[in-house]
This record gives sequence, C-alpha cells and structure tokens, in this order.
Amino acid sequence: MVAWDPGLDTVIAGGTLLGFWGCYWAGATVHVGFLYAGVLVFGTLVPAVMVLCRRREGLMGLGFTGRFLVPSLIVSAVLGAGSAYQLVTLAAQHEVALAPHLLGNLMVLWEPLFVFGWLYLRWERAFGWLPAILLVGAGFALQHVGSVPPAAALGFGTFALGFAIVFALVRNLLILWPLFYPVASGIGTLQSGFSMGWDEVAYGALLLVVQVAILVLVHRSGRRMPMRERG
Repeated sequence: MVAWDPGLDTVIAGGTLLGFWGCYWAGATVHVGFLYAGVLVFGTLVPAVMVLCRRREGLMGLGFTGRFLVPSLIVSAVLGAGSAYQLVTLAAQHEVALAPHLLGNLMVLWEPLFVFGWLYLRWERAFGWLPAILLVGAGFALQHVGSVPPAAALGFGTFALGFAIVFALVRNLLILWPLFYPVASGIGTLQSGFSMGWDEVAYGALLLVVQVAILVLVHRSGRRMPMRERG
C-alpha cells in the first residue's frame, strides 16, 4: 500500500509533469502547438526512453500488456456503456455533433499513457499504490490549472482518482482506452466548454500516429542496444 523507493525516474516523472503543465497551459492560452510538443516530448519521448531503454521494462512498463486482458476489456466496455448516456445528453444540450467529438477524444491516447502508463507506474514503484493514486489525482488537477477554471481543474482531479483506482486493479491501459476513456473524456471536455470537430479528429489522428511511431522506434532501439550501453 505504501512504500519508499524513489529513484531517478521518480524525479524525471515529476519533471515531465511540470513540463507538461507548462505546455498544456501554453497550448490553451497561446497556441495549440505547445500542447502537441508537450505530448510528444514530455508525454511520449521521455517516458519511452526511460522505460524502454534505460530501465528495459518493455511496453509493459508503460501499461501496454496482455495481463488481465479480457477482464480489462470487459470492465472498460461496461464503464464506457454506462457513461454513454451522459455523453449523448451533454452533446445534445451543447448542440455538439456527437461523432466527431467522440472520435476526437478517441485519439487522446496520450493522456492515459502519460498519466497512468507513465506517472502512476513511476509513483507506485516509488511510494506504493495508495500514494500513487492520490498523486495522480493531484497531478491531473495541476495539469489543467490555468487552462480551465479552478473548479473544473479540481473536478478533473477527482475524476482522475477514480480512473487511477480502476487502473491500479490491473495496470493495463486497456481498462481505460479505447472503450472507456474517450467517453469519459468526451464528458469532461463538454463540461469544461470544449468541443471537438473534424479538424480536431484529423490533428488528433496525426498526433497519435507520430506518438505510436516514437514508441515503436524507441522500443526497437532499446532492444538493439548492447547490454553494456543500457541503463
């Protein structure tokens, strides 16, 4: 439940959270390109190098695993279906086209990967699962500070606590994405006054492709690296 084994990756995880917070704020207030840069650098490249090359944990170290595969998919489908009515209702109330909004949120693999596959798993190793859940909630709220009203940021942090509890049961990203998280994210974005159209779907798809490419290339590089050069 509680542990104490922080290391270099714990410090780096905290640094990526602060860096991503800055990029998220700049992406919301200056130009969306800052957000994309934060996703690719702090949310993808740094975690991939640390986990796949330095620690040699493989993709499992980022939450991509076949462990508890079927239960994860079942729970994700049930949670997604259970939240779908609220999403449909909110989309109708805000007069937002449901299809592009849901697809746009489907492209957001980077958020569960960064928050749970990277931050949660680093903090759980360092401090135990209970502090990791609490830190994820606080970190997710911090991530949105300055980009949304304070009450909304706190609300996002509360939602993240629930997501973290679900993820902690299996440590498999499939329990969140792609069957549940897009629906929950779709609700959260509408509640904060943001909707996604087909342009956001296209940009999100491109970002997802680049993100996956980075993970694949770093993974292959780490596997080819001689043992004496690793770590």
